[in-house]
Amino acid sequence: MLMGLSVGDLLDTPHLRLELQAGREGIGKRVTWAQTSDLDRPWEWMTGGELLMKNGRTLPSTSAGQVALLEGLVEHGISGLVLGIDPATPPLDPAAAAAADSLPLPVIYAPYSVGFAAIGRAVADASTADEGRRMAVTERVYTMIRRSVTQPARDGALTQLARDLACKLAVLDAETGRPVLDDADAIPDGLRDALLTEVRRRDGALPGVVHLEVAGTRAQVVEVPDEEPTVLLTYAHRAAAPDIVLLQHIATAAAVLLAQRGIRREHERRIGGELLAHLLDNRLDEDDALRQLSERNLVADDCVLVAARGGSETGEQHVHLSLDRRRIPNLLLKRSSLLYALLPASADAISVLHRRLGPDAAVGVSDPLGSPARAAAAVREANWAVRDAANASSRLSRYADVTLLSVLRDTEEAQVVVDRVLGSLLRYDAEHGSDLTRTLDIFLTHDRSWQQAAAATGVHRQTVVYRMRRVEEITGRNLSATAHITELWLALRARDLLSTPG
Repeated sequence: MLMGLSVGDLLDTPHLRLELQAGREGIGKRVTWAQTSDLDRPWEWMTGGELLMKNGRTLPSTSAGQVALLEGLVEHGISGLVLGIDPATPPLDPAAAAAADSLPLPVIYAPYSVGFAAIGRAVADASTADEGRRMAVTERVYTMIRRSVTQPARDGALTQLARDLACKLAVLDAETGRPVLDDADAIPDGLRDALLTEVRRRDGALPGVVHLEVAGTRAQVVEVPDEEPTVLLTYAHRAAAPDIVLLQHIATAAAVLLAQRGIRREHERRIGGELLAHLLDNRLDEDDALRQLSERNLVADDCVLVAARGGSETGEQHVHLSLDRRRIPNLLLKRSSLLYALLPASADAISVLHRRLGPDAAVGVSDPLGSPARAAAAVREANWAVRDAANASSRLSRYADVTLLSVLRDTEEAQVVVDRVLGSLLRYDAEHGSDLTRTLDIFLTHDRSWQQAAAATGVHRQTVVYRMRRVEEITGRNLSATAHITELWLALRARDLLSTPG
């Protein structure tokens, strides 16, 4: 247990010339470290047991402000408050002095001529005996990091550290509260709920350390650097809580262990991508496909194929981590500009993928796979749905919910529409190496704006005008007639349904 010296010992140190102003009943509190901070909420960067040294002129000038500061310090286990006095220091309000006496929290004045460095050195010198324990724990942390580089990380890597620190440790997903490292003890529900509430309240932006107290159990939370929001939780302290420096060392070790596991997950993702490619290309017989899907906890009847376009590069690289964190089985494959994912047909699974890819991603969802033999059809459905999603406010579209003409719901009838409406145009492009069909699609997508279509195709406006006249001549349809525009638009969408990007 970290001992250090008491607040009273510092008051009895002659060369510091400290003067107690209030909170005499608290001078027996032990001091683990001396911390300087002029922040309004300094405890967010302290772990408890510290002596806070604060420039006197930053002391709140109001009675309510001073009392709130003192109460916050006591709530988070700070041992005392030292104010560096100068002419601009506001007086300690009588109500604040009374609060310090009742809490109790020692409030001490340090003369202007005594620097905080002298107080800090006195605390550090008295804590020399504790450094052996700190060094032993720190050495164990970096031994764990070194070993993780040369051999696979094992469950239980943090167990010894928890014993050394006389507390419980857990590395948790900051969005779900689930353990992501080690076979951690079950986190009390109340503590997990308090943690998640605090993370959401701060919108994920955590200070140096977050203090929680639930049903008499004190806990500390620090951020763990990782691709997914992750935190280190310490609780059930049987001795003095670890200080923030030690917590940051442990958080670094946790990040290294997570990175090692991330390498293994990336390998599994690549193997899963190969399986999905074989499935979509119909290179597996049904029994083999069902067996391999089952090995990955995927059931064909309960799976959908998702196609996504326009997601963030970082999101696409790490979406498998988000899914794995939530124990959502998945197969992922990038083809051309589309990311394909075979997922359970649950709203939660699709929501996790969509959030990780970002708000700009368009996501299309097929009907349930049902059978491996239906994989090619699922690709067409997902492709069509993702095209529809690009124009949806939610950026999400399900094939089953798209409400265009029912003829496009059947691939055979969709082929009939393409042949009848676009057949002559597609043949012309194939024979002459032209790009009239693509230009038509761009022209209609941009609401028949000549200027926008020209910019999108990279040609002059007059070139677009000429090409659209040729489209009218070849297809026999008038681009000023609503009925003809509708036919052409639906035929283009039917062509999307039938196409499969390579």
